[in-house]
Amino acid sequence: MPSLQESLHRFLAVDGVRMAVLIDIATGMIVQLAGKAGPDLAVTASCVADEARAARTALGPGQPAGDVDGITTVTTTRLHIARILRSHPGEGLLLLVDVERSSSNVALASLRVDELAPAVLA
Repeated sequence: MPSLQESLHRFLAVDGVRMAVLIDIATGMIVQLAGKAGPDLAVTASCVADEARAARTALGPGQPAGDVDGITTVTTTRLHIARILRSHPGEGLLLLVDVERSSSNVALASLRVDELAPAVLA
């Protein structure tokens, strides 16, 4: 069974991926990181966890849309693919993958992240 670090490191093989990070949704704290992190990673992690909590509140269980599975943020230069790996009320783990748009196919990167995500906590 691969370690958590090894599981996250597999994302770095996807074209354009700069980093993969596991975040505690409840606190926004970084649990594990693979790849090259920018100086604002702690702030980014906290913000993505806030987004997940807010989306969960707005579209949570019992709502017609169902529970939140992930969040994707697209800018002119980056793609942040966030997937909720373990979800419990008020807690859970979130995988955030940072992709450089100029060196990747955005659709294929998202598909590959979806394929690799279940193995992170297996």
